[in-house]
Amino acid sequence: MPTTAFSAHYSRELDVEQLGWLLSGDRPGDDQATVADLSQWAGWIRTDIRCSSCGKTGAQVVRPSKARGSQAVLRQAHFRFVDHQGGDGHHPFCEFYGNDTGEARQTDSLLNFGSEKSAETRAVRLLVCKGIETGLFNQATIRAMRQWFFDMKSESRFKVRATPEALAWARSLQRHPSYRRWTFHPAQAEMPAFDWQAAAKFQFTEENLALVELAKTVVHQDAEWKRAGLMAAKHFGQEVFNTAALQPYYEDTLTLCAFVAKNSGISFGKTSPDYYRFQGAPIPLLALCALMLFTSEWEMNTAIAKFARLLASAEPSDLSLGNMIGLNPFHDYAAWRLVILAAEVAERSLKGFDYQAQLTAIESDLRRQHAIWKSAG
Repeated sequence: MPTTAFSAHYSRELDVEQLGWLLSGDRPGDDQATVADLSQWAGWIRTDIRCSSCGKTGAQVVRPSKARGSQAVLRQAHFRFVDHQGGDGHHPFCEFYGNDTGEARQTDSLLNFGSEKSAETRAVRLLVCKGIETGLFNQATIRAMRQWFFDMKSESRFKVRATPEALAWARSLQRHPSYRRWTFHPAQAEMPAFDWQAAAKFQFTEENLALVELAKTVVHQDAEWKRAGLMAAKHFGQEVFNTAALQPYYEDTLTLCAFVAKNSGISFGKTSPDYYRFQGAPIPLLALCALMLFTSEWEMNTAIAKFARLLASAEPSDLSLGNMIGLNPFHDYAAWRLVILAAEVAERSLKGFDYQAQLTAIESDLRRQHAIWKSAG
């Protein structure tokens, strides 16, 4: 459920509030957040408004909703795309495909519609409008970036082969403690409080070091592993976008995000910029930094210089120029990387995928070695 979409008539990407301003000609004050009733333009919206990712039409406006008896926002205004049969209107390879279900949450998109973040939307809208008005980029640039990302992912595909067992195995390997190395000798077990389980884990490291190191090349939080499992199950055996093709661009964008968050004087959330590489950057910031790098031909210092100009520029005179907060160019990047990683690890695993069973077997073997050593002594 994207929060912004592209208007062919206005030649710009708009959020629902901005579209309402343009259609009704009525703009509230800057301190208000009002979405006009657009039902009279429903037919026009269906044919004019396009998904910012896949370009499909069939848009409907979903108005915001608030909790009864309070001002708490349960759902932010957004667009929903449906086909003529009432089904999902997105391209099957679009990142929004399968998400236009009316649910309150859209995973890995820019906003959690179950919480109020419209202030964040307006903050990024302000920066985008400033950038357009000062000529740092324009709607054509934003649209070109969307197409560039879509084309790159379309040209690189892979077949989903990771099973739930393979994902669980890769996750266990990633979490396996391998920072200390230790070689077992039966004499060690003569200690009165010898830790057999720890010894088994040390031995597991020695026997599976290459696999453990491979699993640790892509580190993400539990939420991403859960998302990876859902996606692998949903698309098993199917060809999907190989988002790993975006890795160098994702790494550069994270680097710029961390720099901007540390040096812009703007708060982009509670997550420390030092943890962006592990927990991910705030999605609005990620999208804006990707745009800056795209317009700079992915040259870091050029993008930083443009960001400095953007932050120093005057307030825009027109807040309806556009908003690109509604699409994460690296949608589900982390989860797909884990799906690919799990398949790679599985191919190299010759003893199965049961982590605990292997530890148990190793411990039994160490105890056997100790018994033989002791009986021989």
